[in-house]
Amino acid sequence: MYKVIYPTTGCLRATGQALVLVLLLGAGAAFGSEKGQGTLNQALEAVATRQQMAHPLPDIEPGLAVEIQDLVMMNLAPDYGGVAGYWWSVASNQDMVVSCLLENMFTSSGATLDTVQGSEQIVQLGWMLRVRPEGIEMVEAASRWYEYFSELIPTVVIRDRLLAPEQKGDWSAMTMINTGVRYLVLGMPWQITKEEGATLFGAPLEALLADGAEKKLAGASILSAGGKGLGRIDQLRERLSARGRLLRGSDLVWLGPTGSGVPLGETGRLSADFSTPLGQRRIVFAIRSPDST
Repeated sequence: MYKVIYPTTGCLRATGQALVLVLLLGAGAAFGSEKGQGTLNQALEAVATRQQMAHPLPDIEPGLAVEIQDLVMMNLAPDYGGVAGYWWSVASNQDMVVSCLLENMFTSSGATLDTVQGSEQIVQLGWMLRVRPEGIEMVEAASRWYEYFSELIPTVVIRDRLLAPEQKGDWSAMTMINTGVRYLVLGMPWQITKEEGATLFGAPLEALLADGAEKKLAGASILSAGGKGLGRIDQLRERLSARGRLLRGSDLVWLGPTGSGVPLGETGRLSADFSTPLGQRRIVFAIRSPDST
């Protein structure tokens, strides 16, 4: 079993009734308006119940959208733990959307995951990187970008489609609901050494999703990480710095997807095959409907 181990961050330690009090007091201080409080409540309800919104979220300026995201993450903390990494996606305006990944969102190959009736689940294949234990700041400045990381990890990401259809791709709305990230299934990693890093990232990384009968659900798609990896990581670090955060040792960071996400239209056993110049990995997982016994 591949397990994520990371200490809970200070901002996500509130639990139980104390957490509710933090949310109420924090929301009032941060927004001071019915619109802000109502937006927070709407985002909290959608994420907690995993139900797609019938109405779009109000227009909120980016700074407040990030505050709402932080409060939503605090609300999940008692069940999901602290921040263990970051996932990114792109809004319709091509701006990067940063999502927090909490400890208990992660699982390993062989997991059974629950769907819900109130929203569609989207599956996406891609790759995570693990920051070296000593942290990025301790890596020599002249190092290649991938030498900041110790592992390349094949990953299946499952998100709940929570936004109203007309708000798909809206940066602030995506941020407030943390893009609906719910589960991340990790496969066995490849170690990134100076010798093997150039080989790993010098050729396309491929992935394929299939059902239990080996029927292809998502076409083989390719991520060319070589020239783009540094730009993605630098942009993520800039976004985190603007929020007063940084990448810490052992954090998990999304390198990127292999193709677009696809809806999970069925339940049962699924498999994802990943290929690199250094070999292959397979992740097997099952999707369980809420009415199954």
